Amino acid sequence: MEFFEIDHPATARLKAKGISAMGELANLHLIAEDLGKRQLVDVLRANEIWRVTAPTVIVAEGLLMYLPPEAVGALFHQCAAISDSGSRIAFTYVGTRSDGRPDAGLCTRLVLWVLKLVGEPWLWSTRSEELGLFLSEHGWVIAPNLAVSSGRHGVEFFGVAVK
Repeated sequence: MEFFEIDHPATARLKAKGISAMGELANLHLIAEDLGKRQLVDVLRANEIWRVTAPTVIVAEGLLMYLPPEAVGALFHQCAAISDSGSRIAFTYVGTRSDGRPDAGLCTRLVLWVLKLVGEPWLWSTRSEELGLFLSEHGWVIAPNLAVSSGRHGVEFFGVAVK
């Protein structure tokens, strides 16, 4: 079984140092890549070890809210393109308030202001009831019969979809 970790080059360098200190694993492949500049499908297709036909689990945790809506859609499309039938994607997402803004709970205005101030604004959110349609438009369906709570955990929701 192979594991691929794709992260921004600055973050990937720090992860590589930590992994090196703990002892590297032959089946862990750290890929330093800015997915804002290069497509995920291109990154993985260029990797000799990646197999599109292998059962795949993709994890996008703490990521989607920082991407513009078109990039979130493109990411789900690309994940569908680089994985075979039966593959899964597990992800976190932020809900949307009735005013259309991301929902950070009681302190939404303050949280959104601070995130924008530090240069990491939330750009994408969705309503839980709209998630199924979004996923189906991008090559996925909500995974049936999984014991995943649909409630909020902190400010995020968990989602799991299958191809």
